[in-house]
Amino acid sequence: MSVWNGTEYEEIVSDVRSFTTRSATITDDLGYLTCFEVPTVSTTGSMVSGNEATGRGYMWYRYLTTDSNRAVATHTYMYNGAVVRNYTVMLDGSKKAPVWTAHAMHASMWADNGVGRNDGWTDDPAFTGLGDWQQSGVSGYSKGHLVASNYRQTTVAQNKQTFYHSNQAPQLQNGFNGSVWNELEQAVKASSPTGSDTLYVVTGVLYEGTPKYSDGIQIPSHFYKCLMKCTFSSPGVVSAAKGCAYVFENKKHSSSDYSVGITSIDNIESRSGFDFFPRVPKTMQENAEDGKTSVLIL
Repeated sequence: MSVWNGTEYEEIVSDVRSFTTRSATITDDLGYLTCFEVPTVSTTGSMVSGNEATGRGYMWYRYLTTDSNRAVATHTYMYNGAVVRNYTVMLDGSKKAPVWTAHAMHASMWADNGVGRNDGWTDDPAFTGLGDWQQSGVSGYSKGHLVASNYRQTTVAQNKQTFYHSNQAPQLQNGFNGSVWNELEQAVKASSPTGSDTLYVVTGVLYEGTPKYSDGIQIPSHFYKCLMKCTFSSPGVVSAAKGCAYVFENKKHSSSDYSVGITSIDNIESRSGFDFFPRVPKTMQENAEDGKTSVLIL
């Protein structure tokens, strides 16, 4: 892969080496789980790995967690001769849906080559063997991407990984997935930075209030995106950070104006129980997670 003009590239190379030069039996080597955008995860046992589905990338790497209903995996693909991480996902087997996905965005590192939507939903191989943890859609709802297809337009294999069942949750289509949520996704895509900035994105679901079901699957009450934009002074060294979050109820919305859903990352942390962006330096992290000023290009 050619070197780009930012600083995040060096961090990615380091992360790749943690999986290509060390044994998978080293239980304290969390590798991709120590990337800036991955929430704190309590793992148990050793990391396991395997091949992506045919035509869908390079290798996946999975950990079980201390919650027996949840596991976390990172997907990778090849680009210009290098292994690149695509995204990390935590899957909840009891809900048959992702809890969150985490990925980075940079206009050079994850370039938009216009590969299009390579539809073809299929089970995520990283979670096969754990039980009946994945579902292929429920009545009355769309398969709502967490990592949007248009976020991953570098290679066909990279894009196909966004069509794993582990990357979708039941989402109301009219007035939400096709409206305000789509507008938010487009704004995030348009805000993919260049130079020494990197945008980190955690997308997830909440289950609040009275449970609602379809085909025996619990429907998320809300969808959210937490955004952290970091500037690097040197590889792996954050010099500035700012953040915000957006959250929407999983229902029909009267407006497509995504700005009405802005909130703080702290708010989503308190509602979800996760610590987001834990590897951003503490002071910068705390200030960024308390803010409600958009990091998007409006």
